[in-house]
Amino acid sequence: MLSLATLSPMMMAQSSPAPAPDTTTTTTTTPTPAQTQGAAPASSETVQMEAFKVSDVPTEQVILPNARPFNSVFGTDDNIIDVPRDVTIISREQMDTIGIQEVTDFSKLTASSYTDSNFGAPGNPSIRGQSADIFVNGMRQRVTSNGNGAPLDFNSVESVNIVKGPATAIQGASGYVGGFADMITKQPYFDEFHGTSSYTIGSYDVNRWNIDVGGPLSTTLAYRVSYSGEWSNEFWQRAFKHIEAIYGALTWRPIKDYEIAVNAKLFVGKYSENFGIDRPTQLLISDGLYQTGININNGANVAPSDSENSKYVIGGFGSNTIAWGPLVPVDYHWRLQGPGSQSHAHEYNAQAIQTWNPGGDFKVVNNTFGSITDRDTYGTHYYSEIVNTKFVENRTEFIATLPKLNNSTVVAGLAERWQHTLGYDDFYFEPANVWDLSKNPAGMIVDSVNFPLTVNSAQNFPGGPIDVPVPGWNGRYATPQTGGTVGGTGNGDTNDSLDQSISPFVQSAWKLTPMLSLTAGARVDVMDITVRDPLAVAAGYAKTEPSASITVKDPNFNISLLYKLTPTVSAYATYNISENYTGALANGGGFTGLTLNASNQWYLPEDLYNQQSSLYEAGLKMSEMDNKVFVNVAVYQQSRQQKAQGEPAQQELFNGFEFETNFQPDKHFYATVGYSFLSGSLDAPVPFQGYSTNNVPNGPPNPFGPGYQTTGKLRVPGYPLHTINMLATYNFDCGFGVSFDGVVTSQINNDYQGYLVIPWQETFDASAFYKTKKYMIKVGVNNVLNAHNWTPAYPTYGLESIIPDPGAEFFATIKLTF
Repeated sequence: MLSLATLSPMMMAQSSPAPAPDTTTTTTTTPTPAQTQGAAPASSETVQMEAFKVSDVPTEQVILPNARPFNSVFGTDDNIIDVPRDVTIISREQMDTIGIQEVTDFSKLTASSYTDSNFGAPGNPSIRGQSADIFVNGMRQRVTSNGNGAPLDFNSVESVNIVKGPATAIQGASGYVGGFADMITKQPYFDEFHGTSSYTIGSYDVNRWNIDVGGPLSTTLAYRVSYSGEWSNEFWQRAFKHIEAIYGALTWRPIKDYEIAVNAKLFVGKYSENFGIDRPTQLLISDGLYQTGININNGANVAPSDSENSKYVIGGFGSNTIAWGPLVPVDYHWRLQGPGSQSHAHEYNAQAIQTWNPGGDFKVVNNTFGSITDRDTYGTHYYSEIVNTKFVENRTEFIATLPKLNNSTVVAGLAERWQHTLGYDDFYFEPANVWDLSKNPAGMIVDSVNFPLTVNSAQNFPGGPIDVPVPGWNGRYATPQTGGTVGGTGNGDTNDSLDQSISPFVQSAWKLTPMLSLTAGARVDVMDITVRDPLAVAAGYAKTEPSASITVKDPNFNISLLYKLTPTVSAYATYNISENYTGALANGGGFTGLTLNASNQWYLPEDLYNQQSSLYEAGLKMSEMDNKVFVNVAVYQQSRQQKAQGEPAQQELFNGFEFETNFQPDKHFYATVGYSFLSGSLDAPVPFQGYSTNNVPNGPPNPFGPGYQTTGKLRVPGYPLHTINMLATYNFDCGFGVSFDGVVTSQINNDYQGYLVIPWQETFDASAFYKTKKYMIKVGVNNVLNAHNWTPAYPTYGLESIIPDPGAEFFATIKLTF
């Protein structure tokens, strides 16, 4: 009799689509960490799972998180009931049901994950009000600045473990402490050959395809290969996504006690970012009315050939003068970028996980991950970013199980990391509110916004010593990192940085009694960081190249108590304190902050690299109704420092409540429902907010003029106080089925002062499908109510941008299994 609870996530994902017996009960052995994050040899180590019973549910369709162990939090295989942190396990079934394509889709599947637009290119989801780390099988995958970057590739992903709150001693210091998403990759099949292929078409010329095959090459060697692509336009004018990704995995088990699992991927993308619609006002948000008007900086009538008077557009902020016109109905397809705006990305990842299990009570896991990313963005409104990042990280874990101490566990080890980032950024000349999107059916005056970027493009373009040509990039400019004055750090853009780190750690779980356990861990990341400014000499800021080094020690400590009220109900309390490096000024994901002291020496301010985060969390987890329903409740308070663009680090305080439940009584039906309350505050003065014109009529005050709030307690913008997410699927015996999902959000502040407020919104999706063992046909509609919703801008640009969400979008998918 098959026991679902004894299956690893790998096996859960790889089982052929045949129904399981009518009932499944209890548990025995479970996999090692690499099995949850790769694949590993069988072990005598056990994880005590609660008795688990789901009637005739095919294993690949089980969505209940208590059906499988995982190790994304503390590095050892755990039953989710026994983990003293709020965790969401997202199955492949749930991802396929909602058709996950972007990190913004996580809000449909877990509480406290609402992601702002991030210029239309969020590369990382947000969790608990901050951009979150992305991991692959337990190792940090990508380096980004504020979560902006290339689209996240789901081609290689089998399931996702979302952990709320800072990383533990296993993972160490980071610029992101709100939470992280661990992407568990597809693994080879050892039983027999499996293959699937799919194709999706949809509104706005959407075309997506995928083929996924794998099987055994011998009794000790198996493979998996997956290829996907997309060639689509998008809801917004001139927006597109052209991406391809190929992923491969091999698992080799040459002897009983050793396994090596390797995987690699290549992602190539050409896509568009989305600054959204400029001149945001409450009338735009609530009534769809856009404020027209043209630049008159030259003080004379504007020539018809230059209706935007672009020659006289002024860079910097607060100086452009506009002759305001009437309000007109907005076109929700508008986008403040011309035809020349586009982004490119190449991402190469490789990983090897080795597991050696010489005895049932001891094993060694070595996890090595390397990545190379090249990406660049050019926005015609004007913004430029060019980034190259290389890093490799190695972590060795020695894992001991202590039978004489109720099978308590201790994990000790060492991590090493090498990272080099070269980033050229320029956003100094970004006068977003100058342009009138109503002046052209295409939404943009080509002569004014798509001008070839040179220092003479506009009379008042900064040029000269401020913007410097990027080596090897014809026509692209960047701003030096340094400011050239005592105490000045410039705008923190361009950087050439190197980080070499070594990190010892220990993490333990002590079972004090059969019902009470204590979890504790500690780590210190010793980082040697060197930063140089490759453009300062060319800009005239320095006679010799500015550079500086610093050695910092970032500690991380966690402690938790968990009490099992019953075998299927637990309550816990957790405390985590850590020091972390900033992510806000690290454009491209590197390190910046070169500062000139009174002796004309460059140094790196230590406060950029030891920003403190403290988390208090308490929760309750329940598996009820013969384990057909799982409930997770958490309440928390987190204090953390956030380094906003061009500002000192500021203290933010977050308080929140999270509720999630999964219900799967049988093979016909499952549902997930979540609710989160998330409140963050900070003290004014607020981080800088750009504003490139005089006041917009009916808009917020000019931040450089009277009436602009500069004191008091402020709400952190960019996310709702209340979020409700839901997903339900019903399968009929005849093969037909229906799915429904939705997200409801309360009011969202678009800017720090709350002058612009997005009202309550709801987005609902619906689909119907027919499937057999050989194929599936699915049709559906996203935003079935065709609601005119909005997504907030990145807060720095909250007075200059807001992004309209897509209206109703239709799609159809066919999937073949062979």
